[in-house]
Amino acid sequence: MQLTKILICFALAIVCTTAQANPDSTATKSSAEYTYTAPTTIFGIYDPLNVSLRDNRFAFTAYGDLFLASNCFSASFLQNFFGSGFITEEMKDFASEKLSAENTLGVDLSAGLWMQMAMKNNADNIFIAGIDYNFEESSQFTPDLFHLAFYGNYDLQGETAILSGSKFSLTNVIEYKVGMMKLFNNGYNTYKLGITGGLVQGLSGLDIKAPTGTMYTAPDGRYIDFDYDFSIKTSGKNAPNLASFVGAGFSVDLFGQAYFKGPEITINAMVNDIGAVFWNNDPLKISADSTLHFEGIEINNLFGAVDTTIAGSSDSLLEILGVVEEENVFSQALPSRINISASKYITADIYFTIGAQYILNTPYKPLIFVQAAKAIPSLKMSIAANAHAGGYGVFNAGLDISKDLGSLATIRVGSNSLLGIVAPDTFRGLGAYGTLTVRL
Repeated sequence: MQLTKILICFALAIVCTTAQANPDSTATKSSAEYTYTAPTTIFGIYDPLNVSLRDNRFAFTAYGDLFLASNCFSASFLQNFFGSGFITEEMKDFASEKLSAENTLGVDLSAGLWMQMAMKNNADNIFIAGIDYNFEESSQFTPDLFHLAFYGNYDLQGETAILSGSKFSLTNVIEYKVGMMKLFNNGYNTYKLGITGGLVQGLSGLDIKAPTGTMYTAPDGRYIDFDYDFSIKTSGKNAPNLASFVGAGFSVDLFGQAYFKGPEITINAMVNDIGAVFWNNDPLKISADSTLHFEGIEINNLFGAVDTTIAGSSDSLLEILGVVEEENVFSQALPSRINISASKYITADIYFTIGAQYILNTPYKPLIFVQAAKAIPSLKMSIAANAHAGGYGVFNAGLDISKDLGSLATIRVGSNSLLGIVAPDTFRGLGAYGTLTVRL
């Protein structure tokens, strides 16, 4: 929290600086030698507000953005957990030391291909169409649930482990969208407003919630008492297939920009993926609300004892837990991203940005970010350094590089979690993104 306050104060001081800006500078720099549009977010999401057509009618943008973050797991833990699967004792001990009352882990992968087309009769009206792939996985868990999963319950004898409030969510979808963006120019300031919407193709979904959950381990390990209330909703047992509609839904994006020429400030606001997906192919709901008493066998490790406990019995573990299975159509609200930023040009080639992001329907915490950038006209590129606090993780920082490839293409690559790549055993986040825009 203290770090977040420092970042906010630092960024506000930058934005409020009284340095004199070039009176001819705008949010989009143009000259015979160099054209550059400043990125206003540290994420690689598709941002139609800052894809400039320049003097062309069409712009095609391909992008990809991946980040993993947690408040407790190191970058090396995340890399191994989702890669080789090998977790060392040192990685587990590091995470154990960073645990808080509510812990988070998030994975976000998005990629897509978009087109912008200026209308013939009025270039200020821009048609937008695109395809997005979005995979989001998030979890919230208690320290005791972490301990049970990675250390077992041997050293919890005589104690009650609290699991209440833990949850897990996964959405895997493809979105097909069309929309419009309108440019307004009052002769001094400029504005952009836009909307896109369309069909969501559901590939797979999973929603797990445990409002209540406790586990007591007897001092001698001879019995365990459970008290639980949980539900598991899944889109089906089949693997995701790009050619099938396991579910269907809708999604809407809203975005707007205001550029104020006098103070050289640009305000951006985006809300992506307002919508839901309805799983209707082979949905399954699993739920239970009961108490359970394991007795008559020494249980020193819960997960190692489950098979022993039910060996020789025709009852499944789900039956022992009193689980009810039923086919039940259910819906999931999409993880909706809110991204707001303000950029100020200090000179024609130097600008600072402060912004915030929040993802609805997930355990994502409000994220604050700052970015400082320098354009290098002679190389037709810009380099920016950024830092952020919040989200699924804690503090991290990264770099952003944007470069023109001739007069018709721009490439942008970067990471807002570069510290996790450089020092994976210390920092708690990984991420990278890339964008290519071609104009015709």
